[in-house]
Amino acid sequence: MPAQNAVPQDRRRWPRLLAACAIMVSIGFIYGWSVFSTPLAAEFGWDPTTISFTFTVLMWAFCAGGIIGSKVARKTSPRCALIMSAAGIFMAFALTATLIQPDAPWVMYVAYGALGGGCVGMAYTTTMGATIPWFPDRTGFASGMLLLCYGMSTMILGSVATALFAAIGWRWSFVALSASIAVAIGLLSLAIKNPRSDEVRRTRTRSDEAPDAPAPETTAVDTEFATADMLKRPVFYLYAAWMVSVSSIGLGLIGSANQVALDIGAAIPLAAFIVGTLSVCNGLGRLATGFAFDLLGISATMAVVAAAHIAGCLLIAAAIVQHSVALMVVGAIVGGLGIGGTSVVGSGFIAKAFGEAHYAENLSILNLSLIPAALAGPLVMSSAASGAGSYLAGVAALAAIGLIALALSRITKAFLTRRG
Repeated sequence: MPAQNAVPQDRRRWPRLLAACAIMVSIGFIYGWSVFSTPLAAEFGWDPTTISFTFTVLMWAFCAGGIIGSKVARKTSPRCALIMSAAGIFMAFALTATLIQPDAPWVMYVAYGALGGGCVGMAYTTTMGATIPWFPDRTGFASGMLLLCYGMSTMILGSVATALFAAIGWRWSFVALSASIAVAIGLLSLAIKNPRSDEVRRTRTRSDEAPDAPAPETTAVDTEFATADMLKRPVFYLYAAWMVSVSSIGLGLIGSANQVALDIGAAIPLAAFIVGTLSVCNGLGRLATGFAFDLLGISATMAVVAAAHIAGCLLIAAAIVQHSVALMVVGAIVGGLGIGGTSVVGSGFIAKAFGEAHYAENLSILNLSLIPAALAGPLVMSSAASGAGSYLAGVAALAAIGLIALALSRITKAFLTRRG
């Protein structure tokens, strides 16, 4: 078994990880749109379709912003890209608060959705891209910590936002909250930088190989793959297909969890608790998957995450059939843990399979898989509800997609073993 070599200047990387985690907490409001949109819907009387389209724009802009951020960080510095994103986040909130009118929901789409989502994508990719290379020996752990903080942001900032809405109204709350986020990102960016070659060296570690594989899935990357070279590798497309599959399941469950809980007889507070449970387990799943990734390797962790998605869907399907709130809670726990693992495996996969020299750009390309997933998952659930009057068929379809993801994890293992 190959030994784990010490990483030079080990102590200097931990403060950078803490600063990066704080940035991820600051920018994770993107998934808290249901909280931030509540006062807008109440004041303007917009229907759910008008409101929900903002989230679709957010996800599209997030993917585009990630690509822009990776290029800005490479040509200038991560600090410059983060300061630009901080300014953009403030403008997104401020423009929404000052310009939006009852007959102009497009302001919400352009300001909060496109500008806000794009700047969050910039900050996300820049922070991940500058931090993960400091941890070649603990890629899964570092990814898990960063994405745990990103996932928990909705709960933290959502609670702050709700309190501010009640105290000073949503318009001033948008301005105050975004100003605080922008200042925090600007200050924390001082600790974010790419490592020099003499600060961190690539090492071959236990986490780079699957214990039961006849040959290691991937070892220390001798060749750093630029994005154009990565796109020539079949294993990238196999993994991207897996990510589209599990992301479709996750986004479908997240978008419908509250309504499913209400449909099976849960009271409104209990339905909110179930959604909160899904969110908390989403965050915990990120950290747990990080540890699993370092221990099991890429493909085995992919299989575990896919299996958790399938199990969550089956439990929720059983809850619908039995009208059982208890089964719904268990399904939210299991499904949430699986959902949280998706992004962690993706960030680790890019680092281990394609190296860290072009990590930010490569990760931003992989995140484009969220675009079809953001359409497919919610569409499956909404079509089932509209057509059959029940979410059961939709949840069953998501479970079937999970079986596809499970098969893809096995195929990916074969390609990784032969360096495909």
